[in-house]
Amino acid sequence: MADTPTSRVTYDVVTRSIARTLGNPGKGYFALLAAAVALLGVGITCLLFLLRYGLGLAGYSHPVYWAVYITCFVFWVGIAHSGTLISAILFLFRSGWRTAVYRTAEAMTVFAVMTAGLFPLIHIGRQWYFYWLIPYPNERGLWPNFKSPLIWDEFAIGTYFTVSTVFLIMGLIPDIAAVRDLATGWRKKLYAITAVGWRGTNEQWRHYTRGYLYLAALATPLVLWCTASCPGTSRWPWSRAGMPRCSRPTSWPARSTRAWRW
Repeated sequence: MADTPTSRVTYDVVTRSIARTLGNPGKGYFALLAAAVALLGVGITCLLFLLRYGLGLAGYSHPVYWAVYITCFVFWVGIAHSGTLISAILFLFRSGWRTAVYRTAEAMTVFAVMTAGLFPLIHIGRQWYFYWLIPYPNERGLWPNFKSPLIWDEFAIGTYFTVSTVFLIMGLIPDIAAVRDLATGWRKKLYAITAVGWRGTNEQWRHYTRGYLYLAALATPLVLWCTASCPGTSRWPWSRAGMPRCSRPTSWPARSTRAWRW
């Protein structure tokens, strides 16, 4: 008995199906966008109140020096770590089901790191002086105190954000090139620039897979390093800060409990 011909889904069909989702958004998109903008307005209002009346609104009092912000910081750092674990580590172990979720996990990591980086800046009180956390030459001879946990946050979050962003953008290059071939007008020009000349040749794929492997191998130990260097997730930086033992948080569950009991 002869086999009946069956229709197979080709890469071209998959690419065109995905590209159709990039068309004009519907009413549901604008409704969700309006809700997000409303929440952003609430956040900006809270920040303005915080700048006007001080950090006491967040529950700062002796000996609680982080209050609710340490809880939020630890939460978003944990979300970022989970995204790296899903994307980088599963890639190293060649997990098959990773392909369905890894792009979402990479984007989640980048946005979670950006959100986590806001809380050390809010914590300093005078946010317009945030650049004092960065060691830069200046005529006043100012230099960051490297015993401060905030400096550890700045280096850990900055490094983690850089590597995670490069990891995300590098993974997007073949997808951007696929959309470039179907787009028209100014979108085609934009995708042509962001695709950085990707043509899908064997040589490009060889260099791409090797570079992606190196980034995954770099991102995996980076998760452990950020866990050890962020004061919100480790006790070692607090011991380096020279603080009295009674004012050091002992573990992140203890800090979370103390933060919520203000």
